[in-house]
Amino acid sequence: SASCHIFTFKEGLLSGVAHDLKLVVEKCAIEYTKGDPAGDADSVTAISATFDPRSIRVVCAQRDGRDQPSSLSADNRAEIERHIQQDVLHTERYPEIRFSSTSVRKRSGGLDVSGELFLHGQRRPLSVQVTSQSGRWSCEVRLHQPDFGIKPFSAALGTLRVKADLSVTLSVPAS
Repeated sequence: SASCHIFTFKEGLLSGVAHDLKLVVEKCAIEYTKGDPAGDADSVTAISATFDPRSIRVVCAQRDGRDQPSSLSADNRAEIERHIQQDVLHTERYPEIRFSSTSVRKRSGGLDVSGELFLHGQRRPLSVQVTSQSGRWSCEVRLHQPDFGIKPFSAALGTLRVKADLSVTLSVPAS
C-alpha cells in the first residue's frame, strides 16, 4: 500500500518536443519500528525502505505538472523504461535501492527523518520531512543524480536531456 513516484524534467534545445515524466516504483517496502508497539507514529524510532529499480514503470508524460496519459505509446514507454534500467540506473549491477534512518524526530504535523540512501552503488545522507495528510504519511525528496554517480539521460547529441534534479514522492498509510 506504499506508493513511490518519480518525476523527471526535460531540458535542452529540443526540450519543446520532449516530455516531463511521471514514473512509479511498483515494488517497494517500507518498514518502521515503534518504541511503543501500540503507539501511533509519535512512537516511531526507525524507518527503513527498499525499492526495486527494475520495477520502475512509466505512468505517463506530463506537461506543466499535469498528466498527459495519451501522449506516449506503449512502445515509447517500453523504450524509456529500457533506457532507465540499462543506461541510467544500471539495474543489472545495482538491483536495489535502500534507505535506513539514523534519526526520527517528532515535530508538529509530522516527522523529521534523517538517514542514508544507498543508490547506484553510492551511499549519501538524506533528510526528509514527513507529513500526515488524509490518513497517509507523505514526503517529497529532491535528488541530484550526479551525487549518486548517475549521469542523467541525454539524446540527440545532448540537445535533449533529463535535468540532473528529480523529485521523488513517497506515501504510506498512517496506520
